[in-house]
Amino acid sequence: MPLEQPIDGVVISRNVDIGQTVAASFSTPTLFNIANDLSKMQIDANVAEADVGVVTIDQKVDFTVDAFPMQTFHGKVVQVRNAPITVQNVVTYNVVIDVDNPEQKLKPGMTANLTVTIDERNNVLKVANAALRFTPQDANNQRTGGGNGNSQGRRQQGANGAADGSGKSGNGGEVQFARPTDPVLAGQTRAIWVMGQDGKPQRRRVKIGLTDGASTEIVEGNLVEGEMVITGQTLSSSAAKSNSNQTAAPGFGGAPRTGGPAGGGRGR
Repeated sequence: MPLEQPIDGVVISRNVDIGQTVAASFSTPTLFNIANDLSKMQIDANVAEADVGVVTIDQKVDFTVDAFPMQTFHGKVVQVRNAPITVQNVVTYNVVIDVDNPEQKLKPGMTANLTVTIDERNNVLKVANAALRFTPQDANNQRTGGGNGNSQGRRQQGANGAADGSGKSGNGGEVQFARPTDPVLAGQTRAIWVMGQDGKPQRRRVKIGLTDGASTEIVEGNLVEGEMVITGQTLSSSAAKSNSNQTAAPGFGGAPRTGGPAGGGRGR
């Protein structure tokens, strides 16, 4: 048999000792694990089945390792394998990522926490997702601009950012607003509240685009860069106490009770 060519590289592990007898049967025994070039690394990532549909080849990957928590490394997706991996009824798929390791900081066997960039936007107007879920309250704890009060609560009028709640759009039609509690999805029309010059909240109609879970892109609408967007509201202590007295059930420290004391029994 011709001899195999020698391999240059770094020995990762040695499975036999000097003088140990190795018997080759049906499977060839492993003597050494040798890394040919540690400047080129590969990540075998387990991506959940809910996310693997948006992962494609050549997407950028940012990841960190526990050994260097303050440093972000970069890679690229080179393969998305189809074989499922099922562990305790959780299905994942193997995604292969190529990484350059010129300083050899990354070592074999490290655990990587990675983020795959599926899309990006540059130089766009964005707001915090908390602003998309905010609805102002007056002193009586009543939400303003909440629509017509029916059970659907989705049909709202009043485009052009009107703060008077007239419910008239600019072209006489209706605008379909997503509710503040709805999931943030691209293409939705949302209501955002900004602080007006008179110190009162004003509603603005916007159409949203890409989101990363914390911030959302504004595709169109009458929101201007630099405006103060409202993400929360704090009521005064007197108003909160008044709301508590008005809304609490009788007998639980709220409105005064009528009739005899609680607990039943006979009246004398």
